[in-house]
Amino acid sequence: MKKRIRRISNGLAVVIALIMVFSLSACNQAGGAGAKSLYAQGLEVVQLMSEMAQSEEYVKFYTGSDEIGSMIQTIGSGDFASPQAVYAISVADENLSAIVGLGNLDGVSEKLQGFLKQRVLASLVTQVNAMGGTESLAASSICTAGKIFVNEGATEDVIYLYVYENAAPVAVTFTVGENQAVSASGMFILYDGFTCGSAEEIKSFFQYITVEVSEVLPEQE
Repeated sequence: MKKRIRRISNGLAVVIALIMVFSLSACNQAGGAGAKSLYAQGLEVVQLMSEMAQSEEYVKFYTGSDEIGSMIQTIGSGDFASPQAVYAISVADENLSAIVGLGNLDGVSEKLQGFLKQRVLASLVTQVNAMGGTESLAASSICTAGKIFVNEGATEDVIYLYVYENAAPVAVTFTVGENQAVSASGMFILYDGFTCGSAEEIKSFFQYITVEVSEVLPEQE
């Protein structure tokens, strides 16, 4: 799977990165929403993404490709009102380092180490979409959304996977910064081979990466 993931065109990667930056810049919101759980904050990101996929004007602003536009239109037809299940996916720091061969980081500052590990965690979802081809990667990146909020209970970076019965799954990556500020970035998962029917299925998919997966319920947040 590692080899397949790395077959991403450098040129496309740059374009997609720019799209993600502009999308997040337009959608980021800062505020003292500490009372809301990660579960609830992630749902708000999902709803914004759903609105993006349903907006013909928004999609045309980012792409003139009929194929990508049609793919996004299909995403927008899904029912994102209520997730069938939500799973928390976490990766230990040492495994994040091993994913991209960072090796020994003893000579790197703690702040830079944390930044690199957050980038690696956020890239996991992009790598999954890359397995579905360049169109899937482009479509998912166009509909990327995010926000910034405060959550005093958030201590570790984590991915929440929102699974729906009649819609594409959505991964929302939460990264924790200073003063309990949390950045959330959501992305549709469009690779058909991604299995997410249970925590075990998700762990099995990431067979070359050691991940911890657990189901999250609203009342447990």
